[in-house]
Amino acid sequence: MPNQPLISIDAVPLIVVDDALHVVTAQREWEPYAGQHALPGVLLNAHERLREAVARALADKAGVSEDVTPELVAVFDDFERDERGPTLSMAHLVLLGKLPQDPRIKAEPLTALPSLPFDHNAIIARAAGMLLDSLWVNLPLTRRLLGEQFTTADVVARMKELAAAASRPEPVVNNVGRALASNKSVQKLPAIAVGTGRPPASWKWV
Repeated sequence: MPNQPLISIDAVPLIVVDDALHVVTAQREWEPYAGQHALPGVLLNAHERLREAVARALADKAGVSEDVTPELVAVFDDFERDERGPTLSMAHLVLLGKLPQDPRIKAEPLTALPSLPFDHNAIIARAAGMLLDSLWVNLPLTRRLLGEQFTTADVVARMKELAAAASRPEPVVNNVGRALASNKSVQKLPAIAVGTGRPPASWKWV
């Protein structure tokens, strides 16, 4: 058999922490970049499905125990991306419901990421763009991002964060409330006054 590139499965775990999107990175154990934080990733085993490899990467590298639904982002095929030899990275977006309690991980703000090893910053940018394009098109994915109840401000914040992370122009958000009001997948909740200001519009999934 000729020398063929290995297949790397990299997860892009996103989670909302303190009302902002974060990326969960894990400390690398082995060279190259030992001790540095990167996306959780593994090499695909023989007879292993992609979903299984994503779950293994999250569990082994970041201590993620919850059941996840990976979404394929893209295949990154730059043969120079790994100094150990040619690898193809099949990157998967994962939305987490809770932050893993693992000393090896960090939650980095999506809009203020440090420089990560390999091409992981480019992978995250592509994942952010994919998620932005999927809003209200992929309803299960949108629901996992926003949660069962959310405000108009939450939707606006997620759109701006994703656009910034993907290096896109800031989205037009003037009509988000109007669009939600006409969306049959969500229902507006009764307003609850907080203080003297106007309460934010809140929504739930139908």
